[in-house]
Amino acid sequence: MDISTALMILTAVVAYLIWWSFIARSMKGPRVWPIFGGLPDLILHSNSMHDWIADNLRKCGGTYQTCVMAIPFLARKQSLVTVTCDPKNLEHILKGRFDNYPKGPNWQSVFHDLLGDGIFNSDGETWLFQRKTAALEFTTRTLRQAMARWVSRAIKQRFCPILEAAQQQSKPVDLQDMLLRLTFDNICGLTFGKDPQTLSLEFPENGFAVSFDRATEATLQRFILPKILWKLKKFLRLGMEFSLRQSLEHIDAYLSDIINNRKARIG
Repeated sequence: MDISTALMILTAVVAYLIWWSFIARSMKGPRVWPIFGGLPDLILHSNSMHDWIADNLRKCGGTYQTCVMAIPFLARKQSLVTVTCDPKNLEHILKGRFDNYPKGPNWQSVFHDLLGDGIFNSDGETWLFQRKTAALEFTTRTLRQAMARWVSRAIKQRFCPILEAAQQQSKPVDLQDMLLRLTFDNICGLTFGKDPQTLSLEFPENGFAVSFDRATEATLQRFILPKILWKLKKFLRLGMEFSLRQSLEHIDAYLSDIINNRKARIG
């Protein structure tokens, strides 16, 4: 290696370290490593992601920014991530200036297999059209009334009897699991008109619920991995991407059955 090549490499390394130190100092969240950014910590805490994020939010006063991959140009384009639980920020993003925070192509690519081009994964005119369509079916008042009926019935007929039975038998209950089942049943009943009844004394395992949970977990894992990596795993049908494919097939079959039954009743 001649001197000029060595100087070029040294200059590039020094320039990168200067850039990285600037980026790292500007982030008040988890540690940002050279090249890999916050990816090592994300992988390290992948099994306790929510607790880890909550701890970071508490330490940073409710809002922090991190960089998934500390690579020049790439970092500014798609690797900077802002995490917040500040109510004012959430209101600003979700209500006050919702139009100023599009999901963007990276988000849409990650969620497309699960959510397609639906209202939760679209921007601009597509989102506005779907919102207007949904508004014809649900107003704020009718939605609240329908949700109140579903929740009230589920609490009286299933949630409370399970707690009473557990008290009489002196058995512990997993309250988080019960609340998840209650929420899942209510959303399915309100959205599809079919209550899967996962919240019952037997705590049955529902295939649709399990598939949706696995599909969500696999989809969220895509945020941790670089796009090229999860795309490769999807192509090769490896790991969580293979699980996602199987789960989506079960979800499609379940929803298709509901749609066909509804069409048959209408027809």
